[in-house]
Amino acid sequence: MNWKHRWSCRLAMVAAVLAWACSSPTTPSTPAPPDPPQPPEEQALEASLSGEVTGTRTLHADTTYLLQGVVTVTDGGELRIPAGTVVKGDVSVQPTALIVRAGGKLFSEGTADAPVVFTSSSPAGERRPGDWGGVVINGKSLCNFPADECVGEGSSGTYGGVDRDDDSGVVTYTRIEFAGFEVSFGNELNALTLNGVGAGTQISHVQTNVGLDDGIEFFGGTVDLKYALVTNASDDSFDYSTGWQGRGQFWIAQQDPNDADNGFEVDGNEDDFNATPFTAPVIYNVTLVGNGPGGESGEKSDVGLHLRRGTAGSIYNAVVLGFGDQGLDVDNPETLTNGLELRNSILADNKAPFSTDDDGIDEEAFFNTPEWGNRVLDDAMLADPYNRDAPDFTPIAGSPLLTGAATPPDDGFFTPTEFIGAVEPGGKKWWMGWTSFARN
Repeated sequence: MNWKHRWSCRLAMVAAVLAWACSSPTTPSTPAPPDPPQPPEEQALEASLSGEVTGTRTLHADTTYLLQGVVTVTDGGELRIPAGTVVKGDVSVQPTALIVRAGGKLFSEGTADAPVVFTSSSPAGERRPGDWGGVVINGKSLCNFPADECVGEGSSGTYGGVDRDDDSGVVTYTRIEFAGFEVSFGNELNALTLNGVGAGTQISHVQTNVGLDDGIEFFGGTVDLKYALVTNASDDSFDYSTGWQGRGQFWIAQQDPNDADNGFEVDGNEDDFNATPFTAPVIYNVTLVGNGPGGESGEKSDVGLHLRRGTAGSIYNAVVLGFGDQGLDVDNPETLTNGLELRNSILADNKAPFSTDDDGIDEEAFFNTPEWGNRVLDDAMLADPYNRDAPDFTPIAGSPLLTGAATPPDDGFFTPTEFIGAVEPGGKKWWMGWTSFARN
């Protein structure tokens, strides 16, 4: 038999077998191959985070962490959270919060493409302000209360000292959502609380969203903050007091029209309006957005800038718009004598530009101090600042924010600018991509 005939026979036999197999009703089907292993980012690993961090604990971006109860980073401890990590505050355990004690460090190091997210354990659509307690960092820098009285709200521990360069870690490209907790009236945890945090700490590109109390609050300290967004805070968006002397630039607040207080609430010392060190930061390029057009679109978002209790400090290049009471309210004579300045700023589209309360303070005269370069206008001409789902805080062509700005000092922290507000006209929308405007 030649080789062609042998192969013809074999092919015929194979064809016959295959035909029989296909026609046989009892032949079992071949099992499908197993699914390939999933990559780590799709494995949805989960772990709990509770108790104390005493040494160095490093989390992993492929794992979702359930924060349970008050988690404390102790003096000498370090908690390291890499880009893309999600930490969920357990709504079933109250209070739940992350507290960094003085001497401890937090490294929450997200990126624009992969932020670190602290959020609620409730599913999207069911999340609420106050689902968990928030993040508190305590440091060893300034406080203008006596040393034994520098104690954080919400039982968050002691803070303060004389180390202006104290280092509590790094927080960058980090979002904190649905946080805040009221321990008792006037004694609350905010979304992000900075108690006596020193200038050695690096904080930039931070958002707080849907917080039960303030968005970001400073009690003393010398830490700087650059690129900050506060949205939907139930109380004040930015609150600083107790001798904070850091620097700030590129801050945005968008208020909830029906559940908010002030854009800025600023104090010296609530018991002694001449207590030193004064609250005296230097802040450039701020955009504060209240209720809506004319300040008439909601029931709250009271005051854009509420400055009181002997605060000092300097605010430059701020635009304040859409607040339901007034753009500016200054209280207490000490606030005018301790060195407070508000320069190169615009009040626009508020229900009223200035407070008219009978407290002996003439806000209009203060605002119009010669050489300060402030203006009251009808329209700041921002692209879409009142849009609560996808806002755009950029000045449009012809905006008054394009002229009359102060130039920040060249000190290694401030970015040179020639515009008023927190967003460069025609420039990068720095808040986009790593933030969220979800309200539940």
